Amino acid sequence: MTIKIYWGEIMRELRLEYNLTQQEVAGVLHISRQTYSGLECGRTQPTVEILAILSNIYDIDIYSYAVNRMPDDMVAEQKDFKSTMPSSNKNKNKKRKKTSKYF
Repeated sequence: MTIKIYWGEIMRELRLEYNLTQQEVAGVLHISRQTYSGLECGRTQPTVEILAILSNIYDIDIYSYAVNRMPDDMVAEQKDFKSTMPSSNKNKNKKRKKTSKYF
């Protein structure tokens, strides 16, 4: 099963929930309103950095927010797969040090 996450829809929902304009959010992201509009309309995809900033300003885990929009059977399949991974792979990510003073 393939699913495409429409980040633009998520970005628009969050912006409207906080009663913000595209111009206001674009300003925080240091991009033009037209560029931000392109993200919301799906003409372009947001970078990881943009998603991280949005996660911070809306005070949410944007990836969890996206997963909650996925079909239940797909989420269950991912959990099943994750539970079958060897424990050595699960612990690798936990041992990584932060490499940036910003995150």
